[in-house]
Amino acid sequence: MTDVLSLPSAPTETTTKATILLVDDDRSALLTTGEQIECLGYAVLTASNGAEAFTMLREDPSCADIVMTDRMMPILDGLGFIRRLKRERETKDIPAILLTGASEVEDVSLGIEAGAFYYLTKPTTQKLVASVLHSAFQEVHRQRKLRNDLMGHQAAFKTMQAVKFRLRLPEEVEPVVSMLASMQDAPDRTIQGIFELVQNAVEHGVLRFGFEAKAALLKEGRWEETLAERAHEPLYQNGWVEATAMRRDDGVYVSVKDNGPGFNWRSFLTTDPSRSAAPCGRGISRAANFAFDRLTYDKSGNQAVAFTANKPRVKW
Repeated sequence: MTDVLSLPSAPTETTTKATILLVDDDRSALLTTGEQIECLGYAVLTASNGAEAFTMLREDPSCADIVMTDRMMPILDGLGFIRRLKRERETKDIPAILLTGASEVEDVSLGIEAGAFYYLTKPTTQKLVASVLHSAFQEVHRQRKLRNDLMGHQAAFKTMQAVKFRLRLPEEVEPVVSMLASMQDAPDRTIQGIFELVQNAVEHGVLRFGFEAKAALLKEGRWEETLAERAHEPLYQNGWVEATAMRRDDGVYVSVKDNGPGFNWRSFLTTDPSRSAAPCGRGISRAANFAFDRLTYDKSGNQAVAFTANKPRVKW
């Protein structure tokens, strides 16, 4: 059963077109929470369990932009529902938020490993719920933009053997990512992972934002503003990111390297329940688990190499 949430009524320009599929077996919670989410500027669809929600999305994958689901439900629970979403090509990129009272380390790990965009444990704060929904819709918007860009030049890039880009600014990330993904046999699978690697190199390698600083700024609602300001400060003008894609016989290798101080990448490659309540810190783990066949870092964390194997050819 889902606790009733009291969400702030502060609709923003980026949330007015998003639809949330709210999944819970408690009808009272569905009605009350749905009304409160609508006050944020979202449209709401409801389902009483994971099986019903999955049927809705299978019939029309575009009916919802984001899923928010309780974990404990009959017929198909939240974890099973998310696993099914992530197995289907048409629904695998829909951000899924788990809302539950389970807070044990194993429960949090299972949620994130299943592919949850965010794992909210009850009781949660009003501000955090609003922030998570906003962040999820930003990811939806970014994915759509990247895919639109991808369609414009994928045909030309499919025959390219190697490409290299040098960048520094946050606004340069998306164009570079869409071009790197164009060299992949399955760009829809890898594009979000490539984005996470390049974005991390710019934000942490060039602009020197650590995990704690970014998390605090996101919670305060000042992240985008502060990121843009720092990008133009003289202190960070000498930073750079080098992003390279190379086609080999066995597959495509993507290298993302920066001249920053490095970071402790080991804890970010796997699920860390201590970061489950943070508004960031899961991108690299999602990239390693869902976007690539292999992701490795050098010792300092200044260079990531992602590998995607060629699709197996059908033998007649």
